[in-house]
Amino acid sequence: MRSASGAANYYGKDDFASADYYAGKDAGEVSIWAGAGAEAVGLTGDVGKADLERTLNGELPSGEKVGQVENRRAGIDLTFSAPKSVSLTAYVAGDKRILGKDGAHMAAVRQTMAWVEKNLTQGRKDIDGRKVPIASGNLTYGLFQHDTSRALDPQAHIHAVIANMTRMPDGKWQALHADKIWAGNTVIGSIYHAYLRSEMEKLGYKIEATGKHGTFEIAGVPKDVIDAFSQRRADILATAEGLGLKSAQGLRSVTARTRDPKLNVEDRAGLQRDWQDKAAGLGFDGKQILRDAEREVAGQSHVVSGPLDRGYQMISEAVQSARALVGHLLATPDPLVDRAVARIVVSPAAARAQFAVASAVRIHAQREAAFDTDRLGKTALDLHLKGVTIEHIENRITQLVGKGLLIPGQVRDHETTYTAVTTREGLVTEERILGEMERGRGTASAIVAAADAPDRLQAASPHELNPGQLAAATMIVASEDRIVVVQGVAGAGKSTMLQAVARVAEAEGRKVLGLAFQNKMVADLKEGAGIEAQTIASFIWANERFLVEPDSAAARLRRDELKNTIIAVDETSMVSSADMLKLVRITETLGIDRLALVGDRQQLSSIDAGKAFAMLQAGGAATARMDMNIRQRTDTLRTVAALANVGKASQALRVLGDRVIETKGEDPAAHAAERWLNLSPAEREATAVFASGRVARQTINADIQAGLRKEGALTGSGETVSVYESVNATREELRYAHTYKQGQTLHVTGNVPEVSLRRGTFQVTRTFANGKIEIEGNGRRHRFEPAKIDPRITIERLQLSTKTDITLHEGERIRWTANDKARGMLNSALARVLGTKDGHITVELANKDVVTLAPGDPMLARLDLAYSLNMHMAQGITTDKAITVMASYEQNLSNQRLFNVGVTRVRDDLTVVVDDSKKLMARLDRNAGNKTSALETLGRLDIDGPGARTTPTTSQPRGAAAQSRQGDSAASAIVGAREPIDLSDLPPMPAFSREDAARYASDDGLRGLSAGDDLTGVRWPLPGNEAVPLARGDALDPLLPGAGKPEADPPMPARGEQLLPVPEKNLGLEL
Repeated sequence: MRSASGAANYYGKDDFASADYYAGKDAGEVSIWAGAGAEAVGLTGDVGKADLERTLNGELPSGEKVGQVENRRAGIDLTFSAPKSVSLTAYVAGDKRILGKDGAHMAAVRQTMAWVEKNLTQGRKDIDGRKVPIASGNLTYGLFQHDTSRALDPQAHIHAVIANMTRMPDGKWQALHADKIWAGNTVIGSIYHAYLRSEMEKLGYKIEATGKHGTFEIAGVPKDVIDAFSQRRADILATAEGLGLKSAQGLRSVTARTRDPKLNVEDRAGLQRDWQDKAAGLGFDGKQILRDAEREVAGQSHVVSGPLDRGYQMISEAVQSARALVGHLLATPDPLVDRAVARIVVSPAAARAQFAVASAVRIHAQREAAFDTDRLGKTALDLHLKGVTIEHIENRITQLVGKGLLIPGQVRDHETTYTAVTTREGLVTEERILGEMERGRGTASAIVAAADAPDRLQAASPHELNPGQLAAATMIVASEDRIVVVQGVAGAGKSTMLQAVARVAEAEGRKVLGLAFQNKMVADLKEGAGIEAQTIASFIWANERFLVEPDSAAARLRRDELKNTIIAVDETSMVSSADMLKLVRITETLGIDRLALVGDRQQLSSIDAGKAFAMLQAGGAATARMDMNIRQRTDTLRTVAALANVGKASQALRVLGDRVIETKGEDPAAHAAERWLNLSPAEREATAVFASGRVARQTINADIQAGLRKEGALTGSGETVSVYESVNATREELRYAHTYKQGQTLHVTGNVPEVSLRRGTFQVTRTFANGKIEIEGNGRRHRFEPAKIDPRITIERLQLSTKTDITLHEGERIRWTANDKARGMLNSALARVLGTKDGHITVELANKDVVTLAPGDPMLARLDLAYSLNMHMAQGITTDKAITVMASYEQNLSNQRLFNVGVTRVRDDLTVVVDDSKKLMARLDRNAGNKTSALETLGRLDIDGPGARTTPTTSQPRGAAAQSRQGDSAASAIVGAREPIDLSDLPPMPAFSREDAARYASDDGLRGLSAGDDLTGVRWPLPGNEAVPLARGDALDPLLPGAGKPEADPPMPARGEQLLPVPEKNLGLEL
């Protein structure tokens, strides 16, 4: 909002206060001053045009001027749009309780804004030459109720017009610092919807969850009626489809470009009659829904005789309500929910809040070790539990912290530090990993004497090992530590190093078993290193039972089988903390000689919680470094890779120069597809296209396919197949009925006895208001209640997917999205379509085998086009040339880790296509893409912070491997502690399960630690393995042959005491 006068003319109409458009004086467009700041300066009651203009100009009633700087922003507009069914109930059915100053909608907005004011309001103060955000806790704003969309559909919405001013703790008025407000817009939206949902439920309406951010509709309002009164949204979607735009940014662009001036309708009573007539033509007037709601409210109240009766009534209602909600869950003990909750709580909403927070914790804890409390609250609210608002959620989080079930700490993200919590389980997992590492020190035997290892390894390698490779290989074969770490940058030649290790180990009667994240990586490991290999998941599945049965006959047999074995884990950065704990415990329990963890902590981290690979390095594990990049073959690309590896993405983009293409208004994905199509056939074969996320990948695939079809490179009429696309849902989300949608496919990969589900593939045919789901498959129909699924079982047993049609032609490039090992089809591996006929599709696999898939073949549903790959699919591969696509508006996907992968896959030539390079640079500089750690959140271990930037210590690490450093420069890279630095489109996770699912309900031995294992409060690394501080990038120069030292980043321009020119935020998500 730039113009105060324009805003005053739009929002501050002189007739607002006297508006009497519909059924009462408060039912039309009204306004009111609000906020502690407004109260402090005496702005109360209706908002007049003159007062609004002065306030937005930064002038207080006293005449004092605030934040008078050049290009000053007048303020910001948060727009709260009610769900369409709420507007229809108010304007068509005529429920007078919804609108006006005292209506349900205004109440919801005022409560939401009170939360924003308390939690997100800041000004900035000069401290040591820096402008530091300081909480101020007050806003000055006007609330304006409007009633129509730009298409003149009924759309109840309230503008919160916030003046660019706030009073600081010292009493001084200054400009508002709104970064937290903008960053928290989705949290604000969820809080608003929860308040409005609660208010509508108080009015007697039944609610149906509809989507993200807590959005809902009133039950009983038909969808076709809602769609008919959503002309603006329909126009936007139609325009976007015509332009081929699919991304959220594309929709926002269309919204802005097609926004006509809001029409001024003088005859509002006539407009309301038009709405009612249109609704009647659709067979809807809403009167029955209104009558049912009024009866519901009337039935909830009756006269009580005195305080005792009143207290009994409250308790009785609370118990009945809580039992109705959670009675079926009480049979399953939940450590995050009070026992016998239905008997001890007075407020039904408080009871529901316990379950909402418990579920939210599990949702976040599956993906992150620590999580922002505001985001935790948002997730809990978005579960749509009746009557639950942010106050209930925050109170429950406070209770769990008090009980020690959640542990508070802080997470630093760039220049922002926010309050976060971790769980006891997450903390214990990390402590146990480091504890196992410490207990393994000096307990293994050297496979080859340290002094002999370098010569033996060089002789065994088909290529001369560089110093980093030789250091890593020496450590693996000569160390006396059971667990060792190899930190290697992208393109360091880790497979060549492992090949040398395997040959030397074999000569000493040992064997090397490789583990990798997915089967495509397993195949690459087998071919590149020449060793036996399997997936990490399959190895854990085969051996974790021995953790609870270490003395069984089967365990003894398995111990003999793995005797003299070195386990080498590739791409270890992608291993979660939970899996890492299992790996290190299996290593110890089965007496495995060596666990060598190989990877790059700067690349993509695990999908699930934790960053165990980086944590082990920061915690003092013996580590060898492989810093020499042997993949890139030009000085420019080597420089780019080196910069990306130390988190200097913006400098890397500058080094690329004109190889960075800005599309400026055009979809970068579409431009990348066109650029690839302009290449010659030979260049196409050598050029990969990498996308940051699903939408970009799909756009590129579709555009390239259409282009190849047009030029005749793809032939034949084609065969259409329906393929699965995974729905991104956590285990806990799959316990909620609103996660399931009719038409989806439910894959049951492991028996779920709690709800009588057996393995198989089922179609979701119906969802019921009582929380049950109906599925059909395997010749039978079954209903189950997802809420009864045991939340303590952490094995992946359910996966939802949707089906989409793609047409395949002769010459098509495809990839597999699942495994069929018997026929050589591996997840993420590429193939080419040789022919299509009568529903049969013949493909050539990566190994040149030819396979024909007949109609009904399950692998026909497990494939996708492969002209573009996302970064998760790209990690671990190498290509001669590449086009990498990133967009600044993809906030979560614009991070340094994805950038690192996207620019380090290539040998010879790289083009990066972006929407806006300056915006992308700023986004990358502020988003490292780091995972969280429980220990780091609690301040007990510095993993990715400034204090973790270390260099090899000069102290001798423990074990015989240290001896090889004397007189050997290669081995000098072995150190005791090492230099540290949207989930919707990931390769499908391999599913492994057992018939007896109850076994997985245990805590995997994490309870009942003995006194000797008590690691509570331990700070890592332990004495003798401390990291030595060094500024990040200090060792950069040797990695830049011929390129010279890149120029330093210019300082970011300082932002003055004015708000950024950001657009208004519509928190109702109603277009």
